[in-house]
Amino acid sequence: MSKFHGFRTCVVCSTPCTSMNFLDHDGKRYCLACYAAKVNPEHPGIEELRDTHETSLKTWKCQKWSRSDYKLPDGPKSVDN
Repeated sequence: MSKFHGFRTCVVCSTPCTSMNFLDHDGKRYCLACYAAKVNPEHPGIEELRDTHETSLKTWKCQKWSRSDYKLPDGPKSVDN
């Protein structure tokens, strides 16, 4: 299973997208920094957006839960009459 399960990669820089750091436009997925550079190349906060994206790549991951990590419910219990 991949480290970033469920999110695709940016079409420009090919980095995995993380939660709250991507935008879907015309059926393509962009990270916020690449989309800001595409729409407004003179934007002053592009480097800050790239830094935020890189730090979130290091800290955020979504892994599948397993019974050994968390107690999952056993399902409905039968009723004794």
